[in-house]
Amino acid sequence: MADSDSDNAEPPFDAVKAAAEFAAAMAGNPTEDADGETSGDGGDNYTAILEEEIDNLKKMLADKEAALAAAHAKAAAANAEVAQVRARLERSAAETIEHKRKSVLASFLDVADALDRAVAEIDGAGVSGALAQGVHAVRSELQNVLGRHGAKHRPAMGEAFDPEHHEAIATAPASTETPAGTIAAVVSEGYVLGEATLRVARVIVAKG
Repeated sequence: MADSDSDNAEPPFDAVKAAAEFAAAMAGNPTEDADGETSGDGGDNYTAILEEEIDNLKKMLADKEAALAAAHAKAAAANAEVAQVRARLERSAAETIEHKRKSVLASFLDVADALDRAVAEIDGAGVSGALAQGVHAVRSELQNVLGRHGAKHRPAMGEAFDPEHHEAIATAPASTETPAGTIAAVVSEGYVLGEATLRVARVIVAKG
């Protein structure tokens, strides 16, 4: 039984011989097997295996490069979308701030109108003294406050009527001083905020 096992046992692996066979196969030289027979197609087999491995590696590299390009494209698209969202938010915030600024400044204009009327009455009645000086001072300070925030009075008296800047509430006979189509009187002054109209002037237009 032991002899049978010994006959079937594989010969020990000879690393030196295997290396020599591999080198010979790569060089295309024939080698002898255990029975003394030679074979010369080993090099072709190894070459085919190596070429297949190289093709597989090239395909893997191409797949990785395609995946990397796709990732870059997605990142670029994401960055562009973030930039667009940021721009929209900044624009919306700026518009909201500007709208609130206009609302706050417009709320002061009624006070400015009241002070304008008070000054006109005081001056028309010839009132002087501390009261008159105080009203003038308050009106001047309010105009300064409005100016510091960009709101400025737009003169209308004597100007040609412009529907973009004036609201006609009545008409008056034309005269030498106020020809037809010009502003004969101002009921409430107009104001601008930068280049935009904050409030149109309410006026009386001369009519011939």
